[in-house]
Amino acid sequence: MAIQWNTTTINPQDLIQISRGNNEIVYKYLQQFQELIPQRIVFLEKSLKAEDRKKVRQILHQMSPQLQFFGIKDMMQALRRLELEYSTMPLEDLSSLVNTVVNKLNMAIKDVEIVLKENF
Repeated sequence: MAIQWNTTTINPQDLIQISRGNNEIVYKYLQQFQELIPQRIVFLEKSLKAEDRKKVRQILHQMSPQLQFFGIKDMMQALRRLELEYSTMPLEDLSSLVNTVVNKLNMAIKDVEIVLKENF
């Protein structure tokens, strides 16, 4: 059975390639994304609220491979900027950029939920 990718935020090409078309592996990665990313969003928001720039960078760095893997559109430029400028950018800019990332992640979570619901 071919998986229907009715998504707007994620691009499943890397996921499909790495899983070699094995739906069980795809399912496992989708489940993992669904479990890990919401937790990391909470940690990210708490760290931002505490103005812990180093922790914000650390959390984003931890999420970066999954975000690349799921091909979340327009995310890598923001992540690179956050990783490089986290200690020097004004807090308002940091907050704005993190909020943009969080919004994209929430959209990606919805995409993953749709794929899981429609295919598994």
